[in-house]
Amino acid sequence: MRLKDKVAIVSGSGRGIGRDIALAYAREGADVVINDIDPATAAATAADAAKLGGRSLPVAADIARKEDVDRVVDAAMREFGQIDIMVNNAMKIVPGKLEELTEEAWDTTMNIGLRGAFLMSQAVARHMIARKSGCIVNIASIAGLFPYNWAGSYSVVKAGLLMLTKLQAVEWAPYGIRANAITPGYIRTPGTEAMYADPEIYEGRRKGVPMGRVGGGEDISGVAIFLASDDSQYTTGSVVGADGGQAVGYFLSVPGRRFSGGRLD
Repeated sequence: MRLKDKVAIVSGSGRGIGRDIALAYAREGADVVINDIDPATAAATAADAAKLGGRSLPVAADIARKEDVDRVVDAAMREFGQIDIMVNNAMKIVPGKLEELTEEAWDTTMNIGLRGAFLMSQAVARHMIARKSGCIVNIASIAGLFPYNWAGSYSVVKAGLLMLTKLQAVEWAPYGIRANAITPGYIRTPGTEAMYADPEIYEGRRKGVPMGRVGGGEDISGVAIFLASDDSQYTTGSVVGADGGQAVGYFLSVPGRRFSGGRLD
C-alpha cells in the first residue's frame, strides 16, 4: 500500500472526484479526513472509507471561512497527530455570462475554489513545515488552460489554482513539501450523471476526447495516488493532465461548446 501511515485531508470529498480520491487513498492505507460542507455526505464517505480498513474522520466545514479551515486542521491534528497530504478539491460553479454575472456568483466560485485552497494549504503547511515533509495536490481543470465560456469565474479560479500550485512548490520545497496540480477534462461523476445520461451530450463530449471516452473518478484518483506517494518524491510544481488528450488540441475544436442552463454543452 503506497500511502500506509499517511494522513490526508481531502476537501469537498463528500461526493464526486473528491470522494473517489478519499476512498482511493483509504485503499492505499491512508487515514483520511473527509471534509464537505454537507455533514451527511461527509459522514457517508467517512463510513465507506472506514470499511476499507483505515481510520477516517468526517468534518463538515465551509473552507471559504478561515475559522472553519482552522477547525478542520485542528480536528485532523487532534485525531491523527499529523497531516501528510492535502488535496484541494472543493469547488462550486455558478455559471453565467460575464456581463450578467453578479458579485455573489463570482465570489462564490472564487471563495471556495481559490481562497479555500489557499487557506487550507496555508493551514496545513504550517504543520508540514515543522515536520519538513508534506504533499499538496490541487485539483484544477483544463478550464484553467482554456476558457470555459459562460461559466462565471470558474476558468479564472482554475488558472489561479495552477499558479498557486507553482508558488507553493517554489516557496515550500526547502521544507520538503511538494505541490502539484491535476487538470481533469470531461469526467462522469454522480453529480454530472443526469447530464451524461443524455446520449446527445455524452456523444458530443466523447467525440471531443482523443481517447474516445469520457473519464471517470478513477482516472483522477489514480493520478492523485501517484502524486501523494513516494513514487513522485522528486516531482513538484507539475501540472498533470488527466483529460484523455483534450488539452493537446481537440478541446477547442468541439463545436457548440458553451454553458447552457447550468451545464456545459
